[in-house]
Amino acid sequence: MKNLAVFYILFTAFLHLIPDKKYEKYVRLFMGLMLICMMSTPLVSLLGKGTEIMESFHGNYRAESENLVQKELEELQIICMKQGYEWEIRRKIMEAAENAGINLRDAAVHIEGERVSAVLCVQEEVTAQQERGLMDALWKEWGIGEGELEMEFTVYGENAVDRTSAAGTSAGSGSHAGFS
Repeated sequence: MKNLAVFYILFTAFLHLIPDKKYEKYVRLFMGLMLICMMSTPLVSLLGKGTEIMESFHGNYRAESENLVQKELEELQIICMKQGYEWEIRRKIMEAAENAGINLRDAAVHIEGERVSAVLCVQEEVTAQQERGLMDALWKEWGIGEGELEMEFTVYGENAVDRTSAAGTSAGSGSHAGFS
């Protein structure tokens, strides 16, 4: 009872010290929660369940924290694997282009779900036969079709690519492998 009386006196004094009345509802909410906690503490102690409740809370909190960390690690692993796949496909596309007689300045690969798209920066004109050979190799190896492949030409030594992938995301988001 003494604790309750002291709490009520301090609560009233604190309400009078609030500079602006618009914060009164928040203070009342907080103080009400504290009052509920104060009132329930003796009940929980009488039932002898106080330590069990706290141990249960800590166990659940620890399990949720571990699950959250596990999910974050899995997401990070997926991102790293995706970037590794993009770089590997980029390297293989550069090799396939070289085998088809196409001189590439750079290439960017973007993976979205099961869809693979690529943007190729070509340094010189490509014949229809070279382009068809590269398209066939890319379709056969990775399923990259005409809708997922863009070829851009170099203009006066500068890249004419607007740095957006065939999938439509910007290179600034870190989703491109190849352009720096």
